[in-house]
Amino acid sequence: MTITTAEIMTFGGQGLPFAQDLREALANYARRTWPIRTSIHMAEAWGISKDTAKNVLKGHASDATVTAIIRAGGWQLALPVIGAVIGEPVHAFFRDQMTQAAKEADRAREHEQLAEAAYRRLADGPAAAGEGRRTWPRAGEVRAAKARRLD
Repeated sequence: MTITTAEIMTFGGQGLPFAQDLREALANYARRTWPIRTSIHMAEAWGISKDTAKNVLKGHASDATVTAIIRAGGWQLALPVIGAVIGEPVHAFFRDQMTQAAKEADRAREHEQLAEAAYRRLADGPAAAGEGRRTWPRAGEVRAAKARRLD
């Protein structure tokens, strides 16, 4: 059975999601994975003592214990537990990343098309005066009035 982030966050569908820290999410994961004889199964699966497993269920695990459990459980444990702490399942994160990447790829294609059009216009040669090209006066053609003081 695979435990999901939503199951950890809501502890089996209870009302609104809980705000959890890592230790609480780990305890909820264990309770959802092994509803009966939880601490015994935890000790066997994660290579910890039964007393340590009982402390984990109370939410009183040390950093070293949490690290050892996550290493023992691997990604199958880490992803839903961390997702519950963050409040977002990992699949939602990757879906958002893929959507953002698709939007950026669309923008890149648009910029590439604009650049190709600009290069084609340049390759066709300079536009004649009045065809979208502004002609600037040559040096010396514009005569400015002599500077004077305004009173």
